[in-house]
Amino acid sequence: MSKSIFFVTGIALLFSSSILHAEDSERPNIVWIIAEDMSPDLGCYGNQVVTTPNIDGLAVKGMQFTNVFTTSPACSPSRTALATGVFQTTLGAHHMRYSKELMPALPPVVKTLPQLMSERGYYTGNIKGLGGTGKDDWQFKTSKKSWDTHAWQKLVKNQPFFAQINSRESHRGFYPSKNIPKEKIVIPPYYPDHPVSRSDWAGYFESINRFDKQVGAIIKQLQADNLEKNTIICILSDHGRPMIRGKNWLYDSGTHIPVIIFYPTGVKHPFGYKSGTENSSLTSAIDLVAETILMAGGTIPDWMQGRTFLQKNSQSRQFIHTAADRFGDVDICSRAIRSKRYKYIRNFKTAGSINEYTTAYRRSTHPIYHLLNIMGEKNLLTPVQAKLLTPLESEELYDIENDPYETVNLIGKTSFEKVHHQLKRQLEDWLANSQDQGLQSDSYAIIEHFKQYGIKTFDKRRQSIHTMKASVEKHFD
Repeated sequence: MSKSIFFVTGIALLFSSSILHAEDSERPNIVWIIAEDMSPDLGCYGNQVVTTPNIDGLAVKGMQFTNVFTTSPACSPSRTALATGVFQTTLGAHHMRYSKELMPALPPVVKTLPQLMSERGYYTGNIKGLGGTGKDDWQFKTSKKSWDTHAWQKLVKNQPFFAQINSRESHRGFYPSKNIPKEKIVIPPYYPDHPVSRSDWAGYFESINRFDKQVGAIIKQLQADNLEKNTIICILSDHGRPMIRGKNWLYDSGTHIPVIIFYPTGVKHPFGYKSGTENSSLTSAIDLVAETILMAGGTIPDWMQGRTFLQKNSQSRQFIHTAADRFGDVDICSRAIRSKRYKYIRNFKTAGSINEYTTAYRRSTHPIYHLLNIMGEKNLLTPVQAKLLTPLESEELYDIENDPYETVNLIGKTSFEKVHHQLKRQLEDWLANSQDQGLQSDSYAIIEHFKQYGIKTFDKRRQSIHTMKASVEKHFD
C-alpha cells in the first residue's frame, strides 16, 4: 500500500496520535460485551418500553456515553475498524461479504487489538459461552495470531486478560414479544404506524431484554470468579438497529450506538472517567480501541486513527465520519460527516431507493420492507414514508437538533448554504486525507463476485421472501 496513510506524515498530524500512556497501576482485566445491531434503545437512554436493569445498573455506577458512532452501519466493515482502530475505508476493507480470495491483506504496520493487547502481556479471548458467539467477521486477511482462547475458564487462569463476548441476542430473528407493550412503542415517522411495524419493533425490544439478561449473567460470572473488583466492563454495539433505514444506512439509526464503561473501585480511574455521569462528546467507536490500549497501560500506535477520550490530554472530536459501501449484492457508496448539530451525507450512487437497496436476506426477514411496498402501491404512505420508495438524492443535510429523525433535507435551503458548504468541504478533506479506497473503481473480480453473491442469495431465499410478503399482505385482504 504505497499510498497508505501509514506512510503519510500529514495524516499523523491530522489524527494527533501523540504518544500517550496510561497511568501506572495494576493492570486490570478488560471485557467488551458487544451487542449486534443495537441502537441506544436501552432504559438508561430513555426507552420506557424495554426492561434492562443490568445495563442500566452499570450505567448508574459507571459512565454512559451518548454520542458514540460506528464507522459503518453494518457488522463486517464496522468490526474491521473495531479490530484495528483504523477506518475500513483506509484499509480497503470497506465492502461486506468479500470472498476469502478477494479480502484485502492487512497492511504490515497494522496490528489487531488482540495482538496489541497480547504484546502488553494480556491473555486474549473471544468467548464462546456465556452467550458469546466468538464472532469476528473481519474483512481482511492476516497471518497474525488473533485470540488466545475461546474459553472463559482459560481466561480466568491467565490474568490479566482482555475478552470480547459477542452477543447475537438483538440480531434478527427476533424472539416473541411477550413482555413488550406494543401500544407504547414510538414508531419513527418514516415507517407506517401499523400492526406489522409495532410487532416487528416489539420483537426487537424483546431481544434487547434478552441481551440485558445475558449481561446480568456475565456480571454474575465475574462475581463468582472473584473478578468484579479488577475488571473493566465496556458495553457497546457493532452498529445501529436492524431495520429498514437503520442498518446499512448512514442515518443515526444505523451508526449511533450505546457505550457504557464501568471501572470498579479496585481499578485506578483515568482523569476523564466520572462514575454516575454522562458524556456527550462526539466519539467514534474506533476511539474505544485506542482507549482500551491505554486501559492496559499501553501506547496508542501512531498509525491508529482512534484517539483517547478519557485521559487528561484527550481532545474531543469536532466531526464524526461514517461510510457505507457494498452490502452483499446492494451496490451503494455513501459518506457522511456529522457535527453535534448537523449531518451531511454524500451519496455517490443514487440509482435506487432505500427500500429497493435491500438484500435478499433482509427481504426475507424484514416485514416493514414489504409493508412499505404494499402501502406505497395503495397510496397509503405519508410523504416522509413514501421517500423510502424514491431514488436517493446525491446530497442530504439534516439539522439533527431540530429534526432527530433526519427527515427534512435542507439541501437547497438558502439559510443552510453556509453549513452545507462547510461540511461538504470538511468531508472532501477527510476523504483525501484518510485516502478512502472505497471511492476507487472496483475491480472486475469484485463486481462479478458480488453479482454472483446476489444471484445465489436470491435463489436461496426466494421462498422465504414470498412467505414474508404473504404474511404482510394478509393485513390488507
